[in-house]
Amino acid sequence: MEVRKPVKGEPEARLEADKRELENLCNASEEEAGLHKPVAEITGGLIPNDSDNTDLAAALVGRQTTDLLISVLDQNRFQVERALERVREGQYGVCEDCARRIPHERLNFQPAATRCVDCQDHWDRLNGRTA
Repeated sequence: MEVRKPVKGEPEARLEADKRELENLCNASEEEAGLHKPVAEITGGLIPNDSDNTDLAAALVGRQTTDLLISVLDQNRFQVERALERVREGQYGVCEDCARRIPHERLNFQPAATRCVDCQDHWDRLNGRTA
């Protein structure tokens, strides 16, 4: 397996900044959507029994959308943390599946990449993910 020494601090500093930004986005989204508050509080009162209440429907859709956004942000943060582990292990820039070098252009575009394009495509298909 090929071991590539990272440029001193460069990828790690960029990844740490990305991680902080993702954490801030998660926190801001949770706060703005009121995910820590009961639904009744964000709808301005008690939840009515009327199933046609548009305020309640809008609040629930908003919470669901924000929850989905936070899930995606958490997945991205996990990928950044995985890339940071690879930096610390001296494996940054080496595909974790096929052990070939990840092209420099890919790392510039996606610093948190831990797989080459072919292996990432294969992983995405196996896990039901699409771009």
